[in-house]
Amino acid sequence: MKITASSKYLRIISVLVLTGAIFLSSGIFPAPASAATNLNGRILLQVESHGEAWYVNPVNSSRYYLGRPDDAFGIMRALGLGVSNADLAKFKISAPLRLSGRILLQVQDKGQAYYLSPTNLKLYYLGRPADAFNVMRALGLGITNADLAKIKIASVSGSVPAESVSLDAPLSFAFKYKNSGYTVNQNFSSALYNSYKSAIKVYSYSGAASDATLREAFYGLFFNVKSGDTSLNDLIFKLKAIALNNNWTADETLEFTLALAQFIPYDNAKLLAENNRNNDPYYPYETLYLDRGVCSDKTFLAVALLRKLGYGAAILDFPTANHSAVGIACPIDQSLAGSGYCYGETTNYFPLGVVPSDLSSGQAQTGSEEFTGLFDAAHLGNMEIYQKTSGQIYYGVAATRAKVASLKAAKDYLNTQDPLLSAQDAALKIQEAEISSLKSQMGTYYNNGQIPQYNSLVGTYNDLINKYNSDLSAYQAAINDYNQKVSDFNQAVKDFYQK
Repeated sequence: MKITASSKYLRIISVLVLTGAIFLSSGIFPAPASAATNLNGRILLQVESHGEAWYVNPVNSSRYYLGRPDDAFGIMRALGLGVSNADLAKFKISAPLRLSGRILLQVQDKGQAYYLSPTNLKLYYLGRPADAFNVMRALGLGITNADLAKIKIASVSGSVPAESVSLDAPLSFAFKYKNSGYTVNQNFSSALYNSYKSAIKVYSYSGAASDATLREAFYGLFFNVKSGDTSLNDLIFKLKAIALNNNWTADETLEFTLALAQFIPYDNAKLLAENNRNNDPYYPYETLYLDRGVCSDKTFLAVALLRKLGYGAAILDFPTANHSAVGIACPIDQSLAGSGYCYGETTNYFPLGVVPSDLSSGQAQTGSEEFTGLFDAAHLGNMEIYQKTSGQIYYGVAATRAKVASLKAAKDYLNTQDPLLSAQDAALKIQEAEISSLKSQMGTYYNNGQIPQYNSLVGTYNDLINKYNSDLSAYQAAINDYNQKVSDFNQAVKDFYQK
């Protein structure tokens, strides 16, 4: 909820940000660079074509097509290297040459991305798609088609090759729960990763079988655990230790665990490279090792983690929306369509049970101030449920429903106050006009020496002033109360979505 000032009072304004296509005009490109130049980490513009932009990844010296603003944003984030807040603060003062041209992800602060320019070793913030695109335009280096052709195109544009991932090194998973930050570190094996990566991801069958039967069997492949893989058990042990230290309930531990999966970066570049289809699904180990994934990848991980906690879980598929989510066993009367499963979004943080109203490139968008229909998935189309498992039931949705009802009531109240404040404002303006007119008349009498007539209006004028001051005082008190409630509401929305 955004607030803006009018002449007398503050009213609620809804803001819609539209991101449109940005075109590069001909004739404004820089002089072409030579392919002989070290172009690692540079952003290149095809000056002999239509200004198509490419990013040369320093890790493999391959180029990645940046496309539209959303594409550029997703790809540059997908190729990012995680850094701590402390290291990033140091790099803003003096960045090491070894990171020249890299995309740095602030893993302890929701993965905010920065580009370290190889020309000056300065950091450039890649906040939104438009920001990333503006960096591309501002720092792009012109190159001829012939020289560009000498730089190999990445085999899967936008995806980080396995070779660039640190081998057998600890990974840090930074996420938020109850609006507090947490970091969990864990070691992973490159050998296990490569074993999962090369594992069967196609289900073979003979004879006739229904689509549902085939999908059930196909999804089952991704819950097969290889010998020596204790990653999920190790992760759950660490998460439970944190939960125990905070005296959290089992349901709070479940929410905390799911938050880790929700905060794993969404792989926009993977979806883009595969034409909005997940043609290379990840096993949970792959998603953790790469620290990224799309809805199905992150849902497989979430289901596996919740099963380890002993909860009933399932995969919720929405074919019409091309979207997947985790289903958590919950009371029938609070579940989706009486299925016995409550909705758990995995592509972004949402409280359990809340269904996102908006998907953008496969990722759920947070921050909506519409608090109606948040527990209904009808807008996502037909729901299919796979890989059902029984287990412990999650009872936390009732508290979330109560919180949503409170937020809706707060917003409804603010919406009712807006016209009332407007009416008060208009009434004060009428009083001001009446006082001004009477004051002008009294001034005329006084200047003309008509003192009796002047004196006859003094009492009326004073009464109007007293009434105006009283009404103004009440109006200002109402404005102060309104603004405080707006501030409380805005904070409550931020807390709800962990913004």
